[in-house]
Amino acid sequence: MGRFDFREFSIDDGGCGMKLGTDSVLLGAWFFREHTQARSVLDIGAGSGILSLMAAQLCPAAGITGVEIDSAAASAAGANFQASPWASRLEVVNADINTFGSTGVYQLIVSNPPYYSNGAVSTDDSRAGARHQNSLTFGNLLEAVGRLIAADGCFAMVTPPDAEADILFAAELSRLYLRRLCRVATTPARPCRRLLWEFSRSAPGRVSEQTLLLRDASGQPSLEYSSLVDGFYLRIH
Repeated sequence: MGRFDFREFSIDDGGCGMKLGTDSVLLGAWFFREHTQARSVLDIGAGSGILSLMAAQLCPAAGITGVEIDSAAASAAGANFQASPWASRLEVVNADINTFGSTGVYQLIVSNPPYYSNGAVSTDDSRAGARHQNSLTFGNLLEAVGRLIAADGCFAMVTPPDAEADILFAAELSRLYLRRLCRVATTPARPCRRLLWEFSRSAPGRVSEQTLLLRDASGQPSLEYSSLVDGFYLRIH
């Protein structure tokens, strides 16, 4: 169990299979800063609720729904929502996104999905579900997004770099078009460790691609990274 204090909210990730990490913070800051006027947000695989809370902070007119299949994690997210300044705009639904029914569609959809399709699986069911694609593959995720996204909507997620070809193929099947792609590396000397994706229903014409370095050559947080997450972390390290 751990409590993490951010500038405008706190997270308790007790009961969550996947503990709070930097991937979700990077994704939320990179995505929501571009869409602050959004009025509806869906967080798929909400976990402790970090992405939903970031959406609430950056998108002041948005109603936010977090969908989480694990009941303990959904309970943790609900508690974090209620303790936040934006409780009236946040809700969590304990459900499988593959069968999740909604009365409407969403302008923004975001997800930090399970990464691993092979390798050792944790004996902790909640951790295994959060880390491994047992019930939510990239194909399933993108299919659900295609069903739930508004005509003018955007979807963002974070993945390892080795999934790039599979994701582009699955996105094409779901009629989603790549708008932005950010390759994240720890330092200039290290290879890409994560991809930040943004898709939309309409073809953007030219895809915007960038590389984000978390640290500069001296090992200090880079100016670009510091600027991106400023407003969330109490201390950037």
